[in-house]
Amino acid sequence: MRIRTKLMIAVAVNIIVFVGVIFFGVRPYFIEKSMEQDRQMVERRIASVTETLVNRKSTLERTLVDWAVWNDTYTFVQNQNDKYINSNISEETLENLGVQAMVFLNRTGEVEYSTFRQEDSPLSKASQQTIISDITKRLRPNLELQDGVYDSEYGPILYASHPILRSDSSGPAQGTLVMLEFVDVDFLADLSAQTKIPLTIQPAQYSETKMTLQNDGTEVIVPLDTVFQTTDFEVSFIVEPTHYQNTISMLRLGMFALLVLGLGLFLSLLWTIHHVVIRRLIEIVDELKQITLERDSRLRLSRDKHSRDEIEQMAMSMNEVLSALEDTRAEVLDRAFRDALTQLPNRLGLEDYFSTVRGRHGRIGVIGLDLDDFRRINDQYGHRTGDSVLIYIASRLNFYKEAGFVARIGADEFMLVHPGWTLEQLQPVARHLTKDLKDWADVNGVKGMAVTIGIDVFTCAEPHHTYEIMMGRLDVVIHEAKMSGKNRVLTFQEIEDGSHYLQTLEMERDLRHALEHDEFELYYQPIVSPRPFSVRGVEALIRWNHPSKGQISPGLFIPVAEQLGLISDLGRWVLEQAVREMTEQVKRHHLFLSINVSKRQIADGSFLDSLEHVLTETGFDPHRLHVEITESEVGGNLYELQQFIHALKAIGVKISLDDFGVGTSSLSFLQSLQLDIIKIDQNFVKGIPENTFDRALLEGLYQTFHTLGLDIVTEGVERPEQLAFVLEHSSSLIQGYHYSKPVPLAQLEHYLKQTVMMYD
Repeated sequence: MRIRTKLMIAVAVNIIVFVGVIFFGVRPYFIEKSMEQDRQMVERRIASVTETLVNRKSTLERTLVDWAVWNDTYTFVQNQNDKYINSNISEETLENLGVQAMVFLNRTGEVEYSTFRQEDSPLSKASQQTIISDITKRLRPNLELQDGVYDSEYGPILYASHPILRSDSSGPAQGTLVMLEFVDVDFLADLSAQTKIPLTIQPAQYSETKMTLQNDGTEVIVPLDTVFQTTDFEVSFIVEPTHYQNTISMLRLGMFALLVLGLGLFLSLLWTIHHVVIRRLIEIVDELKQITLERDSRLRLSRDKHSRDEIEQMAMSMNEVLSALEDTRAEVLDRAFRDALTQLPNRLGLEDYFSTVRGRHGRIGVIGLDLDDFRRINDQYGHRTGDSVLIYIASRLNFYKEAGFVARIGADEFMLVHPGWTLEQLQPVARHLTKDLKDWADVNGVKGMAVTIGIDVFTCAEPHHTYEIMMGRLDVVIHEAKMSGKNRVLTFQEIEDGSHYLQTLEMERDLRHALEHDEFELYYQPIVSPRPFSVRGVEALIRWNHPSKGQISPGLFIPVAEQLGLISDLGRWVLEQAVREMTEQVKRHHLFLSINVSKRQIADGSFLDSLEHVLTETGFDPHRLHVEITESEVGGNLYELQQFIHALKAIGVKISLDDFGVGTSSLSFLQSLQLDIIKIDQNFVKGIPENTFDRALLEGLYQTFHTLGLDIVTEGVERPEQLAFVLEHSSSLIQGYHYSKPVPLAQLEHYLKQTVMMYD
């Protein structure tokens, strides 16, 4: 079969395959995608309706709490405020509040006062009394905030109630305030306008959200008991399948257009391929056959002087193949081991040289040269000047190398290697190189040129002293020289015992060794409730017992672990070890266990994976586990943090915000994060009670957190007068040296037994 026929078949098959892929692959994908979008639209509509109902309920509850937790209301239901009604309640008041009725019940549940809006839906006194009687029967005792929708003879009515308290939320309650909204046409119209969906309300038939496909869309029924405490109603609406209809119309038009386009493309390609490609290829094939037959490398393909297309370029390239093949081979070999600009050997050439001399000499002298800010020279003076600098350095290195070896190992990095040389022989060469480069820069007007030089005498006697070790030591020297100011000469022997870089590498090695060989230990600091005294919980704190250096402070190794990415491994060890050690203590003494978590553990998901595993393995009660997030974490990815907290809440774990006051979080973040406990940093307590500002600030924080319903732990309490101040202004838990410093597990067990005996 000739190539022309093959190409025609290939083009036809490709067009058919393309259309088939569109019809059987892309088309179902877009249909499924559109259906998925419609499903997502339904879910968004459900979420929108639910959120709107929740917002409507929350608005009513906030209004209710504002009126119920108020000194004027409190005194009114005690018959001590005769001016309350005239001063505060009118038809306009109800309209502004957006409610149809307000009912004030005294402590015995009797109606102290009630008022209904008469402008929109006037009701007789008897009807009002009937509604009030129905509502009061539905209110359950000992529940603070209640809400619901009930079916009255006048239609659905939304109600919410709250005990009447003083403005500071103190009691005892002197009655109950009830607010009502009629779920009428206007109410539904308002909700429909907010959600942009026509809504209807009807008696409840289902206990959970139900979606039913119909011809005109998806009918959705949302039970109101997902929003309100008690209700016998559900909301229904219909979501039209707009994405599916649009996609079907688009695909029909697109498939027709593809068929027409495919036919035209097929005919056009046939003509083009024959006249532009096949005819010229046949000529080239015939000429190649002739060259092969003659076996004469001097023969060349004929050229079409009027054509400059790819086929003509292919013919030109084939003409150059024979003459260029040997030159190309030689050039490839040369480039593999030599730098094109300076003509010095490159890194591969250096490695090959090292392998040759390593077994013949006991030591090797090494000079590493690195230009400082070479990019600035290229940018400021041009690449031609930069190339001149490199060529000059190469010439000077060749001048000084004697029987040694010189290589360019990077863009602005050079090495001089000389077997047998000592530091006394290497250092003068380094000084000469520095002076030569300075003189060249002065002559050529290049300002600010400097060079960093590292020197090492490398012993080759040890088997593990390899090429990689030699290069690594030289990198350390140059790194330290640049960190200490650049433009200097430094030897490896000068920094061998004091390099911060080497110390970091040593710390990393020791940390990995410590994790593998169980060098860490957990200390526990009690968290105490002073009145009445009881140990409520403990916080697990990691300690490192280094076999040769002794105790290493967490302030030293934790930052290094975070920098090196080992903090997740440390956090996993702390979690698993603390849960295993404290399982029995938590049960016996009714304690909670507090664990710290780092930002990296939240980001990589390792904490949640480890938590689920250890809880399943040990049977530890998740309600007894507190996870502490430092305040600095709040300034990061708030959505990611919220998802993490939501996952912990689903398990039953409580969330603490540690070190409050040293970070940048705001009170609005505290609400959005659904925290359980705030741990006030010890810096707030240090100046108590002497510092007036600290006292006022701490009092305000206590009042704010108590109002938000958050538990508090005050850290750093060390003196009796600090404890007295905390007890006077809050019901905070205490964590500090006044009760106990962090102690090992054995001492903690002794401490717990002592406290039980002392206060039993």
